[in-house]
Amino acid sequence: MGLRWLGILSSFFTPGRPAQSPESSMVPFEVAALGAPNFGRGQLPAQGSGVTADEIVTVLTQVLIDDPFDANRAGAFELLTSWPLVRAEDGGAAQQWASQLLGRALHLIGSTRAGESESGALIIRWLFRKFVVLQGVRLGIDSDDEQVDAANMDVPCDVLFARGLLARISRCRMAAESNLLDAAQHSPLHGLLTAVQYVVAEIDFASSEVQAHAGLWREWLAALAQESIDVTRVVLSVLTSASPEGNIPASYREMEDTIDGIIRAAGAIEISDAASDISSDDEGGAGNEPAGPRQQVILSYCWRAVKEVSGVLAVVATCPPGSDQSDESQSALIDSELVSRIGGLLHTLLTSIRHRGAFSAVHPAFARVCGRMFSSADVELNRRVSEWLDQCVDIATICRVSVTRRSAGWPLCLLATLTCDKLATQALLPRAMDKLFALASDLQTDSEADKAVASDSEAASNTDDTTDLPQVHAINMMRTLLEDHTLASDIVPYVEHAFVVALTGLRSRRWAIRNVCSLLFAALARRVFGNSRGREETKYDGITGRELFTRFPGLHPFLTRQLEDAVDRLAEIDMVQDPVEITDDEGQGEQTTATPPLVDPASAVLRTGARFIHPALYPCLILLARLQPTLADATVTREDSAVNADAEAGVVAEAPHAESATSAVAPPMNLDREPLTRVNERNSTVHVTSASTMLSMYSFTELVELCVDSPVFKTREMAARAFAPLVPSERAASVVTSLLKGVYDVGATIAANSCHGTLCQVHELLRVHWRHDCDAGMRRAFVMHVFPALTALWPILVQAVDKGVTEDKAGEHFDVTDVVRHRYLVLVNEFAARGEAWLLPGLGDLGLARTTRVLLTRFRLTMLYGTLHPVLTGSHVLTQPNGAQVAGAYGTVEELVRLFLACVDDDALTVVRDDGSVQLRIGSDVVDEHGSRMAADDDVSSEVLYNPWSVLGSVLANNSFYEAKLLVLEWMLEHASHERMHIFERIGIDSLLPRLIADTQIASDDCGDLMLQPSRDPRVRAAAIRLLAQLCTRLEIDARTLPVRDMVTYWDAIAGQLSGSVFCPLPVATALVELQAALVHLLLQYPESGDSAAISDVNQRTFAWAQQIYEWTDPERAAPYRLAVSHALVTYSAIKRYIEAGRTSPRQRPSAPVDAPSEEIMRLCYWRLLQDDDEEIREYMARSISRRLGRELSCDQACEKLVLDFRPSSNSGYPHTYVRNRLRYIYGVDGSVKQAVSDAISPGCALFAHENPNIYIDEPRNVQLAYHSLVTIADIYAGTEDSVRELTLEAARCVEALGEARGVLVESRKLMLENGVVLNGVLGVTSVSALFSLLQSWILGARLTVFAATRVGDCSHLVDRVIEVAKSWVESEELQPLHPWIARAMRQLGETAVRAKEASSMDYDEAVSDLFLLTCVE
Repeated sequence: MGLRWLGILSSFFTPGRPAQSPESSMVPFEVAALGAPNFGRGQLPAQGSGVTADEIVTVLTQVLIDDPFDANRAGAFELLTSWPLVRAEDGGAAQQWASQLLGRALHLIGSTRAGESESGALIIRWLFRKFVVLQGVRLGIDSDDEQVDAANMDVPCDVLFARGLLARISRCRMAAESNLLDAAQHSPLHGLLTAVQYVVAEIDFASSEVQAHAGLWREWLAALAQESIDVTRVVLSVLTSASPEGNIPASYREMEDTIDGIIRAAGAIEISDAASDISSDDEGGAGNEPAGPRQQVILSYCWRAVKEVSGVLAVVATCPPGSDQSDESQSALIDSELVSRIGGLLHTLLTSIRHRGAFSAVHPAFARVCGRMFSSADVELNRRVSEWLDQCVDIATICRVSVTRRSAGWPLCLLATLTCDKLATQALLPRAMDKLFALASDLQTDSEADKAVASDSEAASNTDDTTDLPQVHAINMMRTLLEDHTLASDIVPYVEHAFVVALTGLRSRRWAIRNVCSLLFAALARRVFGNSRGREETKYDGITGRELFTRFPGLHPFLTRQLEDAVDRLAEIDMVQDPVEITDDEGQGEQTTATPPLVDPASAVLRTGARFIHPALYPCLILLARLQPTLADATVTREDSAVNADAEAGVVAEAPHAESATSAVAPPMNLDREPLTRVNERNSTVHVTSASTMLSMYSFTELVELCVDSPVFKTREMAARAFAPLVPSERAASVVTSLLKGVYDVGATIAANSCHGTLCQVHELLRVHWRHDCDAGMRRAFVMHVFPALTALWPILVQAVDKGVTEDKAGEHFDVTDVVRHRYLVLVNEFAARGEAWLLPGLGDLGLARTTRVLLTRFRLTMLYGTLHPVLTGSHVLTQPNGAQVAGAYGTVEELVRLFLACVDDDALTVVRDDGSVQLRIGSDVVDEHGSRMAADDDVSSEVLYNPWSVLGSVLANNSFYEAKLLVLEWMLEHASHERMHIFERIGIDSLLPRLIADTQIASDDCGDLMLQPSRDPRVRAAAIRLLAQLCTRLEIDARTLPVRDMVTYWDAIAGQLSGSVFCPLPVATALVELQAALVHLLLQYPESGDSAAISDVNQRTFAWAQQIYEWTDPERAAPYRLAVSHALVTYSAIKRYIEAGRTSPRQRPSAPVDAPSEEIMRLCYWRLLQDDDEEIREYMARSISRRLGRELSCDQACEKLVLDFRPSSNSGYPHTYVRNRLRYIYGVDGSVKQAVSDAISPGCALFAHENPNIYIDEPRNVQLAYHSLVTIADIYAGTEDSVRELTLEAARCVEALGEARGVLVESRKLMLENGVVLNGVLGVTSVSALFSLLQSWILGARLTVFAATRVGDCSHLVDRVIEVAKSWVESEELQPLHPWIARAMRQLGETAVRAKEASSMDYDEAVSDLFLLTCVE
């Protein structure tokens, strides 16, 4: 509601919007049918709506005061700022109203809550602009200063207002000097400092009015700056502590008894020991003010004060004209010395504070002041900015910043000096980066030179990681500069050198350097490549290797050297290898049974080779993996590299700091004179000799390939990811084919690690070059070359699985580990098993498309009959291995089942002819067993259609591999949800249902004819239950075909699991609710026709189920419960429409109708879920209603449509359940009205008070919907006096609640004033949100009473009671002022009741008019 009104009204005043600002200030009021703002008693009603503009203003100020959302407050302030006001006269109504509003604002800025203090500051800003500056109204902000006396009449009103704020700040600061804890609890500063920031920003210092009183403003600005400096002096001792979160000033520790007395006197915390600090955090309230541990209270006060002080100092230094600014037309209001002093203080704050929130808040203010000083005509101010930059870099060598603080505020200090002005960036950035790189040059790596010169004392200091290091601070500063978006283009020349520092620092002996270098590398990767996404979502849209190394040429030789060193380290594994074969850290690799596994950790590290991994190996591989693959290789082969070297030497661009990047932390390299040569174990030589070859990916390809054979599993995977982008797309097919052929040819001589690494390479190459918008040529290459090479490995890698998952082979036989087999099956499933989905759409050649379908179909059928069926029906494959788990075994079985399901989904038919030959019928094509196309022949013996139940039943009966069971159930569920029911005809539904029924039961249940044990995994059970629900919805299943002994007993068993009598896991419980929705129609088929007792028994069960799901829709319930109810409701509605349409099977027994109360409750569930806090739930419900109505509706529209369309026939039964529920909702009180009103106006509330978890629901709109629905029912059943009388008497409770609420408010007036509730403030006590909501509901209930009473002959006295209550509210002087909307609604209620009494009736259209929150969807 608030956002809707704000959007409409602000459109008149927002520049740049299609609805421009009106030419006349009266246009918005005329368009909105509003009267001109007038704060006198003679308020003119607007034309049409009767809403006056002053009511709009007061409502908008109420939004500023009470609304918890920043966006709403900002919108209200923007609208109020542009809203024209009638000229206020001294002593007039407008000034009195503004004074009351100012008092409320001053109360708010003294709150410890950030939202309330911000609201108060915004109101002060608006009052200062609208009343003080524009109209010259003298508002007394501080009565203690006697600002409005005759002695101050010569002082301008804006100066007087500003002085009042300064005086309040001074008193709060003195309170903090006296007792910091007491000030934090009762005199917070942040609200006042925010307000004074706004005031300074609103002052036009160049205006003639301000310049005429330049002396007064100069004095005030100097006092404000000094006061701000004094505030920082008070709080700085807390924030500069090495551990500010737990710091209490020493004075408090020495005065512990005094502090405890202060705390007890304040009523905030009862202290007996340290634990009481924590417990009080839960028991405090707004009335008691501060609760919580003393450390947190003090810390919050201090860092908020520093944040706002920084903003105040920034506006003081930058907004007024200064003595250093050459403008003779203006008087200087601040001098250069004050600006320099402010800058120095902010520099001190930024470099000494240890609290991250505090120094992060100081940074923007310091940058603003630095910009002011750098652009100043005063040379001294310019010089200070340069000095601060030098201090930031030089202090890193001597400072003592906590090593856990990321160098605290020093990086931000350097960033502020460099980004304060574009000229500052150009002038100071090169010097700063040179100094940072110089500081970061000594990274204390394990070089031989370092070892030779290091003394014993140096070695001892090198092991100390608790002291501050200059390198750490320099790299932290470097990282901050790289992450800042304002230096995006200026920082690029230094990226290359920073990469060298980051990768070299990973070899440091010092943990602190290694840690900060890893952070620097992450920042560099984001700067160069952008934020990374998930692997499967990644679309390589970064830069190519040629682009990267052209921009940063020094990176190529440096990365080459890093990878060579990494390969050297990996090669050292062979030197320490013992007779036992090396195995990797995941259990992969070659295994022997002669030597037992080592358990010593040091030996394990040695055996896995983990200690031989170069520290920079993974970062280098990550860097290469983020590159974009090129279409064509720009490399130069070994034979012609010397010929083309001179011709292509000009390709490399000279980059700034390229020489220093390679010489800072590594020896200089002359690539033309000193070629790098390395011979690897595959007898291939790597040359990096020319500028063209330097940009080539060839050298990286060879080095990365050497890492693919690593015995460390992670190294193999990372090397494969880095290898894929290095291969040009035009060569990808040949490389993949070569790799697969190599595995096929080598056979028994290849190690398992090498085989696994090669398959990882193939996987990444396929993922990179084929799965992301590849062209038709790439798809053709896959079909013609890659697919045959891939499937040729099937007999070698998978065929042996039927001989045992963990079987060892001796001699020359090929030992296929499950890790290798799993990787191969992943490849097959991802690219070949369902290859038509990604191959055929990009394949324009019809002949090739036909060939592709034939190849894939033949492969699937061959695998199905030749391997998968015998393997998955075998007894040993689906048996859990004894002893330790075998790495990859579970994944292997899962991938085998996945491939089996893909084969089953193939719709090709196997045709056996009379002559014994076999044909395949693929769509309209017929091919022989060799793939040759044949003409269709009717001479057919039989068509063979594979029945998968033997395998599926074996998988579902096995509890060892729950992943495979879950995969099968989800596959069936997908078929059922898409109505592909033919697969269940192949399986045989009679075989499947008992298995599914078993998973709906617990071990003690005995409801089935065939008792089977339920699955142990709750996710498997949940999937089986959802599948059963889908089958009951989609198939012609009735109570007789469902394999249970008794339908009612089966229903009760399910309800027992949900009742809480036995433990029921969350996935199972939510699935059972969905199953019950599908079983309702089967339950209603159970009673014989005419058996009223049985029908009543069933209705009781359906009503209990409806009540249960209504409880599950409560916002307090977890989202999975509410989501399950949404699915259950849609399922139930679908079955109901299916039955009502008469599309049930003739064999099915007719269902009894669902009882009306259950239907009414389910409608209420719909109502709730359409307003659920979870977007997924409410959108799901809205889509279901949209599909049923055949039109697109939003959630709000669907909810209104659901309610407004509920028009039961007068011949049907009266909806008692629905009416009582909605009347209780409108009444809104569970206990007494007196207690509800007292709680609503009580200022005290718990610090962590319980709030409605549903922030989406619009309660006022919901009340109007309920009212509209009840009016409709009362109108429909007007002829049934008993029913309408019941409705009238229930609604009359709202009339009595209004009368009782008025009495409570009048009697409690004195108590409310004592508790601080402002009765005569902005909108009075009725503006309290909780009370406003109650009154709004009761007023609608009273209107309903009038409407219903006119339709019952003996209820006219209730109309008289409504008139009496409405008149008492409107004429009550004790309750004035009323909220504008409450006052208007009360007047309209009384007038409506009078007209209804005179006419003895009330028109339906009049009853539902003025429901302004409803869109009235037709």
